[in-house]
Amino acid sequence: MGECDVMQVCLNGHQITDRYKKSPERRQDFCEKCGSETIIECQNCGEEIQGDYHVEGVIAPSSTEVPDYCHGCGEPYPWNE
Repeated sequence: MGECDVMQVCLNGHQITDRYKKSPERRQDFCEKCGSETIIECQNCGEEIQGDYHVEGVIAPSSTEVPDYCHGCGEPYPWNE
C-alpha cells in the first residue's frame, strides 16, 4: 500500500511542506510568510503531523490540508487555540 509522510507547519498554521521526509530540500526552520518557528510533531504528545499519503507508482498532486487537531492525542495544534 502507501505510506504517510510528515507535514511541517509554522506555529501560525502555514504549511511549509507535506513531504518532509521525501523532499528534505523544502524544509524550513522558520516560515517565509510570517517568520514563525516551524514544527513537525504535536507539542503535546510528540506524534508526527500527518502529511502527504504516497502510494508507490501513483502520481497525484499534493493537497494535504493542515489539520486543526492531533490525530494521536486529539489536542489542538497551536494555530487552532
